Amino acid sequence: MPKLDEQIKTLAGYFAADCEPDGKLTLQLEVEHFLTRSDGQPPAFADVQAALRDLQQQTDAPIITDGEYFGYSGPALTATLGPACQLRISLAPLRDVQDIMDLYNRFYLQLGLALAAHGLRAWTAGCHPTCHAEDLPLVPRTRDEAMDAYLREKGACSVQMMRATAATQVSIDYQDETDFVRKMRAASLLTPFFVLLSDNAPVYQTSRNSAYGISARVRQDVDRDRCGVIPHLMDPDFGFARYAETVLTKPQIVAWRTNRAKAVGSKTAPELYGSHINRREAAQVLSMFFYDVRLKSRIELCAADCMPPRYVAAYLQLVKAVFGSPAALQNVLRHYS
Repeated sequence: MPKLDEQIKTLAGYFAADCEPDGKLTLQLEVEHFLTRSDGQPPAFADVQAALRDLQQQTDAPIITDGEYFGYSGPALTATLGPACQLRISLAPLRDVQDIMDLYNRFYLQLGLALAAHGLRAWTAGCHPTCHAEDLPLVPRTRDEAMDAYLREKGACSVQMMRATAATQVSIDYQDETDFVRKMRAASLLTPFFVLLSDNAPVYQTSRNSAYGISARVRQDVDRDRCGVIPHLMDPDFGFARYAETVLTKPQIVAWRTNRAKAVGSKTAPELYGSHINRREAAQVLSMFFYDVRLKSRIELCAADCMPPRYVAAYLQLVKAVFGSPAALQNVLRHYS
């Protein structure tokens, strides 16, 4: 398939261009928070929009999708809404954990005040603390509506995954393809450990929860094509091209067409895009996969639950200690060979 071969080459080229050869590890933090009314009920979309507008600064750019306001992006921080009004706080990459947490904690304080002014609050939990997933409405966005319809046919837990889970994600850079492979493998091997350490779901579907790693169990029953461990991870030829081939040949659900997201169901990237996919199209392809460890412009560790700030800080420090040390990575790979 000449078109697929060219797309693989292009996407692998983007991955190579994103290498950070200086070897000084940076961390990019993203935390998802559930938002509710003060009584625990789902918030009105308009109230959440109003609170985010209060937080937006003059230097921030609004995020408009399908004609609706979904948050804003600034030089140091982006705040945007997830499928069921989860708030995603994404910080710019930094090397020092204290610098990251200073920025996060300042915003978190401002967030609490802005939400309270609109009768809302934020939660730090891995699963929704007050509502059944089925009772949480989706935001009016084509991408989420298309994903919801598609994933309902694939697994039993797609509704819970989209609406009622919230994560702490940490992205790390890689020096070259060899470093990428080493970090992807080590992160995937350590995922069960990270799941257990970050386990923060005292309530699941409004009932007291005593099971461990419920968020991870939810992700296991969503869609085999795009969740779990990336295929071929331990094959000798795993690298940029193998990752690209995997995501390009799976159903895309949503594609970027004529400057907007469009539902496309089971069509693959070669059926949807030209031989040379551009950066925006590539970003859309990569965003449709939810592996425990995934690659976009950086390696994302996706399996940890949303946690209170002091535990987020500890998790960041752990990730830095492991992935900032070639010796530590080699020990992980050797121990779990």
